[in-house]
Amino acid sequence: MNKVLVTVDFSANSRKTIRFAIQLASKSRAEIVFFHMISLIQPSSDAVWDYMYYTQFQDEALEQCKKHLSKLIKEVYNDKLPAGVKYSCICQSGNDVGTQIISYAQKNKVDFICVGARGTGIVAKLFGNVATYLITNSPIPVFVIPKNYRLKPLTDLCYASDMEDPETEIKKVLELATSLRATLKVLHFDYEIGLKENQEKLTQIAQKFENKNVKFQYKKLNAIYPLNDHLRKAITLIKPSLVVLFTKQNRNWFDRLFLHSESAELSFTAKVPLLVYRKTSLTT
Repeated sequence: MNKVLVTVDFSANSRKTIRFAIQLASKSRAEIVFFHMISLIQPSSDAVWDYMYYTQFQDEALEQCKKHLSKLIKEVYNDKLPAGVKYSCICQSGNDVGTQIISYAQKNKVDFICVGARGTGIVAKLFGNVATYLITNSPIPVFVIPKNYRLKPLTDLCYASDMEDPETEIKKVLELATSLRATLKVLHFDYEIGLKENQEKLTQIAQKFENKNVKFQYKKLNAIYPLNDHLRKAITLIKPSLVVLFTKQNRNWFDRLFLHSESAELSFTAKVPLLVYRKTSLTT
């Protein structure tokens, strides 16, 4: 992990997202880019403003935004950032926030994107519109920090796996866990976990990766309850610092996993940060 882009919208949850990102960077030695978008009304062809005046106005607005952003970062940590944490503040103007975040991240070789969860719509009750867009579209892994999150040490990760491409995915999560000096629990649910061929496959995977810092937990799915409920209950018991998922990145998958339950409050991500990777093309 070399660089993390952190979206800041100056909402109440921004402070929680900033604290999480700085803790992440202090453990992994990653550089942070705090990123904010502003929306400016551009003059029409018959407007009093000419293009040069608008460009000057935009530059001044972006500079003020950058100062505001820098001030917020310092306020969160009372001018005392953890030793070794390097960061920069970037402000851009535009309307398509999700697209521009991804574009900037790709151009600047960002390894992870970190976004706060907020919003009032059906899906936004869980994550917020920008976070939802990033989860379902970003080729770069996305951390989502929930509104109810309280900062805690990043000491233990829980990777909820479907075991479709375990070796590729476990190696990625292990790389993160190692950089954070954290333990890892791999969690898997399956309707047919009792079948001999399934048991042999899962045992082999566990034997290959399991050690004192990496543990596997296999559970049988109860068809009466949705996967989301199984995950929520397991996460409540495990109480990890971070939950990791790999997604096929389409809205149908996202809806099935997170919106199957009648209440958005059932989501296990209510208080635990979520990290979402995009699945490889072999498993999409």
